Amino acid sequence: MEIRQLRHFLALMETASYWRAAEQCNLTPQALSKSIRRFEESLGVRLFDRDSRSVKPTLFADRIAPWAANIDAEARSLRRELDQLLGTGTNQLAIGAGAAAAMEIAAAAILAVREHNPKLSVTVMEGTIESLIPQLCSGKLDVVVGILTTDTIEPIVGHQILKVERYHVFGRADHPLAGRAAVPLSELAAYPWITGADDDRAMDEVRESFDRHGLNLPAAQFRTDSVTFAVSLVQQSDALFLLPLEMVRRDVEAGKLAVLDVDAEPWTRPTAVFYRKNSTRSPDSVRFLQKVRALVEARGLAPTPEATAGCL
Repeated sequence: MEIRQLRHFLALMETASYWRAAEQCNLTPQALSKSIRRFEESLGVRLFDRDSRSVKPTLFADRIAPWAANIDAEARSLRRELDQLLGTGTNQLAIGAGAAAAMEIAAAAILAVREHNPKLSVTVMEGTIESLIPQLCSGKLDVVVGILTTDTIEPIVGHQILKVERYHVFGRADHPLAGRAAVPLSELAAYPWITGADDDRAMDEVRESFDRHGLNLPAAQFRTDSVTFAVSLVQQSDALFLLPLEMVRRDVEAGKLAVLDVDAEPWTRPTAVFYRKNSTRSPDSVRFLQKVRALVEARGLAPTPEATAGCL
């Protein structure tokens, strides 16, 4: 087994195409196919079922993919550490941040880490947990901070809950429901809704609330992962969307959005820090994790056991 074979395997898992995987690995499709066959021979199992139209991973491929990703990530971390020791690389830290609330915590932690290591070069990627976790698994990111919007995480990823975010329904400042007290769920159903492009456990909680009142959750008429677009759309329509307050606090304070007072139990999801299990973390990534935890505790944001009950 060779590292390059692992990377060829991971590229094929990601693209499900010999042509695209070969292009990603700077190989010909024939060379990639040969590498995959040798990898299968070294393992003694078939990893892909092939036909003229598609490439489908077998059960073996699905099971070893997380471990292959972790080995690849560790190899990249080792190369980076050696480059730093040899003076041919730079101190680098790659962070993924999944929401405005996470951004605030990440920014404060990064500044604290750089006080200890002023030469540290930091890259911050913004996205949803669904888009950031694969980059964490592959080693492109060292740590991810974001809202846990799913109950399914790769087995090689560990996490620690930092705080609990409460979700609210938002509309434009002069929305017909703005300023009213205890708006019933039945009235929310009369307006178009904006949701994220990916599944979100917070929306599942909202659906459960509607179910308990014998109501159907309004179908999403718009889907987007862009908060900026959602805010713009809401300002020009009667549409509603669901987010933690911290993600749009500035728009609320600027009078662009109104927080609706909904007659329902609180909808919450935890913000967590994610990392690769059993990985060799750099001193800077360890320090970042410590600073994140210290900041949360210092601000009194750490969740109680009751608040995180039922979370992963």
